[in-house]
Amino acid sequence: MKFILRSEARPTERRTPLTPKNAKALRAAGFDIAVEHSDRRIFPDADYAAAGCEIIPAGSWRAAPASTTILGLKELPDTPAALRNPFIHFAHLFKEQSGWQHEIARFTKGGGRLYDLEYLTVGGRRVAAFGYWAGWMGAALAAWRQLSKAAGKPGPERGVSSFERRAEVEAILRGLASHKTAIVIGAKGRSGQGAVEALKLAGYTVTQWDVEETRNLDRAALLSHDLLVNCVLMTGPGLLLLRPEDLGQGRLRMISDVSCDPFSSFNPLPIYSAPSTWDAPFEALAGGVEITSIDNLPSLLPREASEDFSDQLLPTLLSYPEGEAWQAAEKSFDNAVRRAHG
Repeated sequence: MKFILRSEARPTERRTPLTPKNAKALRAAGFDIAVEHSDRRIFPDADYAAAGCEIIPAGSWRAAPASTTILGLKELPDTPAALRNPFIHFAHLFKEQSGWQHEIARFTKGGGRLYDLEYLTVGGRRVAAFGYWAGWMGAALAAWRQLSKAAGKPGPERGVSSFERRAEVEAILRGLASHKTAIVIGAKGRSGQGAVEALKLAGYTVTQWDVEETRNLDRAALLSHDLLVNCVLMTGPGLLLLRPEDLGQGRLRMISDVSCDPFSSFNPLPIYSAPSTWDAPFEALAGGVEITSIDNLPSLLPREASEDFSDQLLPTLLSYPEGEAWQAAEKSFDNAVRRAHG
């Protein structure tokens, strides 16, 4: 079984689904691993070479034999028009996102298959996710902005870029630490757990709410905190955390929407219209409130996020392609093909 770990097309993406350590483990299990050259990937080519991987030019996957599986993280570039290999990556197609039918057609034209990382599940649960680091970084950014602003110091408001290691952010938070209060919604999930840990580093007293605490929402209690972090993944109606008329009420002046789903009709924070960006991480709302809503937060911590994700994914990669998770992902792909051609 041969994998090519491709270089990522996104210029800001430094993460990888396969670390050198886990590439070595796959090789020990009999897999053949080639790694495309990348100047951006958080782990240098030399680390993969030391693990026994062949280093090949970026873009080599386009000419790979149809039996070679192409492993990546984010979406493919626009070419070629026909895809003939098995692919493993986050494609963001199966919920019928913009352009999904065109992208599905690339696979059907070439006879390829897509194993979407989001749909690798066992018993209905994803085998690997970046949630912890999304929550950690989303909370850290909001705390950094709020505390630096209170101290009259520059913060992340003028833009951010990826950090080499989490310790850089930890040092910033500890240096600004102050006695403020924060509330994390969805605190029992991996994203919520990451948010809680980051806020504690910054000296916040953290209130942790989950399903039970939000069933009959006490909005006044929510507004009594300095900072709100939303980590709830909504799949249906029922939760409304803040309304436009709530902005500026109580103590709340900073929001981090880690879940970042402003385009959904189920959005629990219908107070902003689009995600923020690395270049402009914060948006000023009414009542002196600011919000950060970056949709690719784990990319800001590429080393830790990659190590965590790769460790989660490794047991499933070792079962490729017969394992339960691969069968679940294949069914999701087949269902999408039928809908696209229906």
